[in-house]
Amino acid sequence: MYRNYKHIFYIGSFFILSLILGFSNLFSLPKEAIPKATNKITVEKIKTSLSINLPKPSNKPTKSLGLVEKSNDQAFFKEIKIKYGQGLMGALLDSGAYRVDAFNAVNSLKDHFDARKIQVGQKINLYYSSDGSIDRLEMQKDFDNLIIVQGKQKNYSSVNISLPSQVITRHVFGQIDDSLFLAAQKKGLPQIIIANLISIFSYDVDFQREIRKGDQFEIIYERKLSKDGRSVQEGNILFAKLTLSGKEISLFRHTPTESGIVGYFHEDGQSSKRALMKTPIEGARLSSYYGNRKHPVLGYNRMHKGIDFSAPTGTPIMAAGDGVVERASWYGSFGNYVRIRHNGTYKTIYAHMSKYGRGIKKGVRVQQGQIIGYVGATGRVTGRHLHYEVHMNGTQVNPLTLKIPSGIKLNGEEFQRFRTVIKNKNQIIMEIKSNILLTRATN
Repeated sequence: MYRNYKHIFYIGSFFILSLILGFSNLFSLPKEAIPKATNKITVEKIKTSLSINLPKPSNKPTKSLGLVEKSNDQAFFKEIKIKYGQGLMGALLDSGAYRVDAFNAVNSLKDHFDARKIQVGQKINLYYSSDGSIDRLEMQKDFDNLIIVQGKQKNYSSVNISLPSQVITRHVFGQIDDSLFLAAQKKGLPQIIIANLISIFSYDVDFQREIRKGDQFEIIYERKLSKDGRSVQEGNILFAKLTLSGKEISLFRHTPTESGIVGYFHEDGQSSKRALMKTPIEGARLSSYYGNRKHPVLGYNRMHKGIDFSAPTGTPIMAAGDGVVERASWYGSFGNYVRIRHNGTYKTIYAHMSKYGRGIKKGVRVQQGQIIGYVGATGRVTGRHLHYEVHMNGTQVNPLTLKIPSGIKLNGEEFQRFRTVIKNKNQIIMEIKSNILLTRATN
């Protein structure tokens, strides 16, 4: 039995021994070692101070979310650019302007500029006062004009300042090896001048069939330079000449007194402008003629009542003459389609466009040479091109053989004034060829 409970006996003995040793140590401790009980509890009070500086209420209207950073409450400057889909009012608010300031500043522009016509990328300089209100706004309307708006809150006013500039006259002569565009580009002519050069000759020259290797061109045009010399704007073509297969075609810029409308005239006083341009597209290849042909999609012969110009997608298409847009929409196999009524006799058709020009829609009045769309491959086609038709008295006619009425011809005293213009231009040519650079200051 002892063996059965031996382990219990050992555990009990160890426990009793531990209790004896514990009590002996407790009673043997000195008095100082035993902590005295106390009823007092010392609590250390912690005082905290919270200071919050709240802004003083202001009578100024609330700002837009696009806050402008200011430093040390001083006046500051900011340059902004108009973004896509953004108006002038929105741009000012996004820059941090007070709404009342933005509204009144924009409203003060109406005598010099239509804020609804502001373009993407237009730069605007804003000068803010120390309280964040618009103190001054500067916007360069064009190369020659700067608009300044100044004031406070409801008292804004605007003024238009003419910027000084210098005009230099440039002369360029070259030979055509491939196309007029490439030849002019090799001679350093800016693209806008090349486009204008082609445009003024487009009434007299078929650039698809009449340009030959070895033909020549000559041009005198103006270039504007800002006073500091850092800004450049290409100006007017004063004189241009094409020599095609030995035949010279010269055009002079002139403004008739009676009409006051600038135009280009031949040496005999005949206006270069006609009712319709020969070709409504630049740099294109004539790929299909007027007449009976095998249709490239349908596979059988049928009458082709227009002409086709092959050109890269996106090539600009111009209105062949002044007129009103009768239709600008999708039109079956023609795809994106525009029809323009020029007068009681003529209408022109433009088909398969990739997209329409800015603002082109039914009822809009367009001017000769205005971009109405861009080359594409919409509708029933095998490739990108412009399909172009001319309707005369309701019937399609061949645009290449059509005898188009010419414009005005100068007579009498007006013609004598024009002869003086020709004489002056010829003098300029002689001086330029003698390496004399002509400059004149404006303003």
